[in-house]
Amino acid sequence: MPIISPLATLVATLSEVWRQAEQNYPLLSKNEAATRAALIDPVLRALGWNTADVRMVEPERTIENKQSLDYVLKGPAGTIQSVVEAKKLGESLDKLGHVGALIGYAFSLKPVSFFITDGLNWHCYAPGHSHYEPTSTIELRADGLLPAAIQLLQLLDAAHSGHGLGTTPAAEPNAAVVSPVAKARLRQANSASVPIATKKYYPLSTDLTDPAKQLGKPLWLRLPDGQEHALKTWKDILLKAAELVLHGQDKLPIPLPDKAGKKTVLLSWYPSGKERSSQQLSYQGETIFLDTHYSARDCVANALHLLKLLPKSKHAVEPALAFG
Repeated sequence: MPIISPLATLVATLSEVWRQAEQNYPLLSKNEAATRAALIDPVLRALGWNTADVRMVEPERTIENKQSLDYVLKGPAGTIQSVVEAKKLGESLDKLGHVGALIGYAFSLKPVSFFITDGLNWHCYAPGHSHYEPTSTIELRADGLLPAAIQLLQLLDAAHSGHGLGTTPAAEPNAAVVSPVAKARLRQANSASVPIATKKYYPLSTDLTDPAKQLGKPLWLRLPDGQEHALKTWKDILLKAAELVLHGQDKLPIPLPDKAGKKTVLLSWYPSGKERSSQQLSYQGETIFLDTHYSARDCVANALHLLKLLPKSKHAVEPALAFG
């Protein structure tokens, strides 16, 4: 039996949402409840949120007897992961003053993120972000179904809060019939499935290579888009940052000097010389080369140098490392 991809399922859901929006715009543009039922609820369900389970998705949460929040999304232990505010299809998501009040009410619950959506457009806000500007925006018409689905999975997948990971002892096979090799693989799989909130991350902007900190080997990289990557070497940090920037920025100045900005080219159409190593990547359908001949400290510095080139809309979280 073939395995259905969560990404493929979400893309199919977004395609149906798009169809519903086009066919029923006159109704949905005047009716928030209809927008929620036809456009927003299906997306939340495709992301793993059971909208019929009030312990997972609490509807109409009232704050200070004043503001009602449409969806409060909770982890298995009841901790609040995200808050989602619904608007009628086509309604402004950044109405001056109104958004600021909503952000204040939403973050009084201390969620990881807050979203405002009309079903086709999603604006994501993070705690502590100033000026009431979204840290990420998703627009189905402009971004396309697949990129929008990828970003929604990165930002709002229920697995981020622990749902559906199956890591509790009761979910494991009978220990009496599991070989030592299988047990080791299970432990490795479970450690790779730890929710984002349980990993201790250190901001990439600090000097994480200082031996005095005794942080050990970097095991996980969290990029600004919220996606996590397992690491084997310090150079992987630079590589993953470069891949994100090459995908998310279409106006890079190539050749691009490294952080020092003097003799070494970080990104070039040609491979590095014999004395340096480089990694072949792709940019706008063309082959490009990333210089990787750097120390651990310089790998991190150049990764930050690259990430500064990302559009602000691609920054959902602060880039960081988790160690083991």
